Amino acid sequence: MAQVVLENIYQTFSSSIRVQANRYRLESDDHEQVSTSEGLMSSGAVLRRINLTINDGEFMVLVGPSGCGKSTLLRLIAGLESLTGGNIWIGETLVNGLPPKARDIAMVFQNYALYPHLKVYDNLAFGLRRMGEKLGENQDLISESNQDFSVMLKRFGEEALGVMTRSLKPGLRYRSAQEKAIAARVFAVARLLQIESLLDRYPKQLSGGQKQRVALGRAMARNPQVFLMDEPLSNLDAKLRTETRAQIVELQRQLGTTTIYVTHDQTEAMTMGSRIAVMNRGQIQQVAKPLELYNRPANQFVAEFIGSPPMNFLTVQFSAPLLIVHPLFRMTLPEQWGFNLKAYQEQSLILGVRPEHLKISCAAPRNLPVKVERMESLGHETLLSVRPYSRENGAFSLLQLRVPGEVSVSLGEKIWMAIAIDHIHLFDPQTELAIFPR
Repeated sequence: MAQVVLENIYQTFSSSIRVQANRYRLESDDHEQVSTSEGLMSSGAVLRRINLTINDGEFMVLVGPSGCGKSTLLRLIAGLESLTGGNIWIGETLVNGLPPKARDIAMVFQNYALYPHLKVYDNLAFGLRRMGEKLGENQDLISESNQDFSVMLKRFGEEALGVMTRSLKPGLRYRSAQEKAIAARVFAVARLLQIESLLDRYPKQLSGGQKQRVALGRAMARNPQVFLMDEPLSNLDAKLRTETRAQIVELQRQLGTTTIYVTHDQTEAMTMGSRIAVMNRGQIQQVAKPLELYNRPANQFVAEFIGSPPMNFLTVQFSAPLLIVHPLFRMTLPEQWGFNLKAYQEQSLILGVRPEHLKISCAAPRNLPVKVERMESLGHETLLSVRPYSRENGAFSLLQLRVPGEVSVSLGEKIWMAIAIDHIHLFDPQTELAIFPR
């Protein structure tokens, strides 16, 4: 296990595109000097100013929309992409120039990446055989630098004999000391993942969930310092995905291995990660524990991305001392908002409120009149899409409302919504940064 530190990571497009972008910029600026950071930005940076520390044994989740750079960042840590700028540390080692095999990491891919011509046992053992590992160690079985020629020749003969007899019945196979250690590790991992009965099958004979467990087992068998997982559950059905993510979390707790998990599903992120890094457009927006992201989002993007259905937003006007005014309602804020809102006197703010913090109520100046436009009944609850409306002010954007399943509402019905004042969020309309009560 090891700590992973990312220092000021930049990643851009190919060098040819970067050179063309810089050349165009130089010509357009009359050959003025362009700084390195400007050159990176002008080339269309995929990642910018990424600074993140993943603690030893932590389960860190990278979450964000498609194209935000989370998978690229994972591939940089794995060594599958060349780094444009910055440093990556795994433990005490700077790994910028190290190939993937020298970084002591194991990666689980979205498409499983199992060897179709190898049985499950051999898929699990493949990495161990290539690295010549002992059980519980991350080094060669015998250091070849300390061997004389006869010892090396004996080892080569044992390995060759093991390969030649591998397809025979178990009783006829030759197993060296190394192969016995590998077998012990494989069976231990198989028991942990409950796939002992699958060891003699080929990948084509497995279901999606079984393939995923084999892919996890192959990574676990090597006992690496860091696990990297790139959306490993995206190909599974909803029920199996729920079961497998719980299993991954439990396995990570048992092993204590530092894990970096990439997903675009915020539900996965909230239920799996000890901490979550929310990414957007190549930058980290916020790093925090799941409940902190939900209760205190740093900006409007995080507030909208975390939570399902997403947070609702309304433009309001702030007036002293603590009044916020919307064309259809007005309400007084609690006193703790006063200090941080002084600078927004008679200015617009973005009011955010989650669907679960709205409820059907009666007509009142502080409540919002809406019309029901869409309903999604889930049994225990109903999701309503409603639109604030008045003849004087016209139509507004749709809002999401979560109500208990037993509440009777019909399409086209006009209702009033009450906002839970203790659970609102306010954002600066220019910077989109959150404004917090004191």
